Amino acid sequence: MSPANVAYLDMKYTESTPLGLDWAGLVEVKDSYNWDPVTRIDGIKESDVAGVEAPLWSETLVTLSDIEYMAFPRLPGIAELGWSTAASHNWDAYKVRLGAQAPRWAAAGVNYYRSPQVPWSV
Repeated sequence: MSPANVAYLDMKYTESTPLGLDWAGLVEVKDSYNWDPVTRIDGIKESDVAGVEAPLWSETLVTLSDIEYMAFPRLPGIAELGWSTAASHNWDAYKVRLGAQAPRWAAAGVNYYRSPQVPWSV
C-alpha cells in the first residue's frame, strides 16, 4: 500500500520545499508516519495488506543529494509502519527517536529535510 498523499516521497514537504511535486498534496514528516495501512480503505483486514512502499519518482530529482532530501526523514517512518503493529505507533515517541538520527545522518553526509515537526539532536 502506498497512498500518494502520505507515502510518495517525491511530494513536497511544504509549499516552500524547493524539490518535488504537490499533485497529491504536501506530505510533512508527521503525515507520512501517522497513517494506518489497514484503516486506509474501508472493509480490508490486516491480512489483506501485503505491505507498504514509499515510491520516489525521480523526474524532478537530479542528484543523490536531491533523493536523500526527499527520502529522509520520511522513509524511516514509513518503514516502521510496515514492520510494527499499529498499536505501537506513537508520533510523540517516534519524533524523538527520529530526531536522534540527525548526528548519524550528518556524519554520513546525508542531505535530510530538517522538519520543524521533529526535535533534532544536533
